[in-house]
Amino acid sequence: MKAVIPAKNSSSRVPGKNFRAFHEGRSLFDIKVGQLLRHLPPEDIYASSEDPAVAEHTDRLGINFLPREPHLALNETPYAHVVNEVCRQVPGDDDIAWCHVTDPMFDDIGACLKTWEDVREEHDALVVVYPFRAYLLDTDHRPMGFGFGPWHTPSQQLPVRYELGFTFSLLRRSTAVTLGPIGARPYWFHARNRLVDIDDEDDFAMAQVMYERLARPAQ
Repeated sequence: MKAVIPAKNSSSRVPGKNFRAFHEGRSLFDIKVGQLLRHLPPEDIYASSEDPAVAEHTDRLGINFLPREPHLALNETPYAHVVNEVCRQVPGDDDIAWCHVTDPMFDDIGACLKTWEDVREEHDALVVVYPFRAYLLDTDHRPMGFGFGPWHTPSQQLPVRYELGFTFSLLRRSTAVTLGPIGARPYWFHARNRLVDIDDEDDFAMAQVMYERLARPAQ
C-alpha cells in the first residue's frame, strides 16, 4: 500500500490551509502524516504538491515529495484527472490510499486497511462516507423522509443519509490511474466522526475547536 496526500499550497479561500499551525503548532498536513505513520512506513507515504517548498515539510517528516504539474493544482482541472495523473507518478503497482488533510478528525485508517483486506476481491475502491440524519427539504420545500404537523418524525427515526467528503479512499492501482477516488464498485466505509470539511476560514476555526475538544490524539 502506498499513501498519497494531495497537498497543494495555493488555496485561495484559506491561504496556507494545509501547512499553517492548526493544533499545538502542528499543521493539518502534520496531523495526517502522523495518522498515516501509525500504519505505513514513511517510505510508502507521498505528498503531492505544485510547490517545491513543500519538500521542506516532507523532508522534516521523513516521507516522499511528489512534484505536481501546475495545471493539476488548478481548481478548474477535473478532480478525477488530478487523481489519475498524480497516482501515475507513484512508483510500483501497489494499491493506493488517497488521503486528504481537511478532516483531521478522521483517524480510522487502521480499520479501513483491515476492511480493505476483506472486501478487495469484490470491490475496486473503499470510500469513506459520513452517515447523518437531518430534516431535509427538497427544491420545492417538501420534506424528505418525514412529514409536517401530525406526521412529524422524531430525529432518531429519520432515514440515514450519507455525505461524501472525499476524505479517504483505498484504491486498486488500476482504479486510481483510470477512474479516480470512487471507482466503479466502491465499498462504502462509514466514518464514526462528524464530517469536518475545511473550506473557508470559519471552517478552519471551528475545526480547531472540535479537534481540541473531541480528537485529543495520542502523541
